[in-house]
Amino acid sequence: MIPKHLAVITILAFASCAAEAGRAVSHHGGPILHCEPPVFFDETPGKEAKVPVIQDFSVTASDNTDAETIKLWANNEPVEVKITQERSGRLLIQGRLKEPVARGRVWFRVTADSHDGCDQWDVWNVYAGN
Repeated sequence: MIPKHLAVITILAFASCAAEAGRAVSHHGGPILHCEPPVFFDETPGKEAKVPVIQDFSVTASDNTDAETIKLWANNEPVEVKITQERSGRLLIQGRLKEPVARGRVWFRVTADSHDGCDQWDVWNVYAGN
């Protein structure tokens, strides 16, 4: 039989470990106390755009974006992208579809982490053909 005071101490120890384990951890391994997520903007072609053909595209990420964490998909297929840091610190993300799309919809999705560990994503549709 465990004395009551030892049982209480054991329960409190487990509870404090569980609270610490539930904390968010950045991709750098430290706890996230406060962070600013990346922001994506200036999609080209733009959100809900209607264009004759889609092959080349771009999107800009805010200056707090960790370039090494950027991933982009078109219709759930990973796309290789070129990332260029602009003078402002923002990141220009450019890609090219393997094949041009002349009819239908392309669903773009981009994800990344900020330098301080917040993750963010953005999606947009572009419609090809008329």
